[in-house]
Amino acid sequence: MLVALGASPLASNADAGERIAVLVSSSAQPFEETLAGFQAYLVKQGIKADYEVYHLDGSAAQSDQALQMIKKSGARVIFTLGSVAAEAAAGKAPHIPAVSCLVLRNDTLAKAPNATGVGLEFPLETQFRWLKTILPKAKTIGVIYNPNENKKRIEDAARIARRMGLDLEAVEVYTAQDIPSALATLSKSADVFWGLADTVVLSPQMAKHILLFAFRNKIPFIGPSDAWVRAGALYSLDWDYRDLGFQCGEMALLVLQGKTPKEIPRATPRKVLYSVNLKTAEQIKVTISEEIADKARETY
Repeated sequence: MLVALGASPLASNADAGERIAVLVSSSAQPFEETLAGFQAYLVKQGIKADYEVYHLDGSAAQSDQALQMIKKSGARVIFTLGSVAAEAAAGKAPHIPAVSCLVLRNDTLAKAPNATGVGLEFPLETQFRWLKTILPKAKTIGVIYNPNENKKRIEDAARIARRMGLDLEAVEVYTAQDIPSALATLSKSADVFWGLADTVVLSPQMAKHILLFAFRNKIPFIGPSDAWVRAGALYSLDWDYRDLGFQCGEMALLVLQGKTPKEIPRATPRKVLYSVNLKTAEQIKVTISEEIADKARETY
């Protein structure tokens, strides 16, 4: 079974114990770190586990066979890593408790009645608090969004920003073709561009255009991930993947002890790391304090 679907033997224990199925969207390093943290937590709690790991390689099509095998295995819980795996477990194994991690949007977990877990999205209060820490002079936050995807999130963000002494200027777009004019509009008043996760706005096709516009207009861009910082965004909040695994391990232990996912509140990351691009800061003439630079997980 460990050979099927690219299953990984590194996660197996010699001694049989609690059956835990692991459904992995990708074999990228963050997924491996999170799984290692999950396993380490359960070992620390004295839990012997028999892991069966299934790699989907980013393809939802592979999930059918994996879930069929998981159902037959008698797994007591499914640990999913990534959105593809989380959605597959929710839709194709609704009667098996699932603990999900590395899910980009927290509302994905809300749609799964058999799942709890830790979403990647930091609370808006956390995001704006770090904005004020790293860019204390910024007062007006510019953001472009697709209302079909992010209307409620923008409404919440506007309310929270006001409470924290910030202004949120949001411009709606429906297609990628709307983005250049939206950027031009925001450039007249925004002190910073906020890269809100949005499939229309932050698509791979638009990344270069958005970063170049922000760079040329000397407006800091807050990226949604470290990859954007490497590409030229000023900074992004990042995750401690091992600790995310620990958080999910805590939830899985509760499931093994008899609780249902509905009884275990979904959570957000409890540790906040960040990356900073000091070259971008120099070019757009933004001052990053020495303390902020020294404490960054990565600097570029």
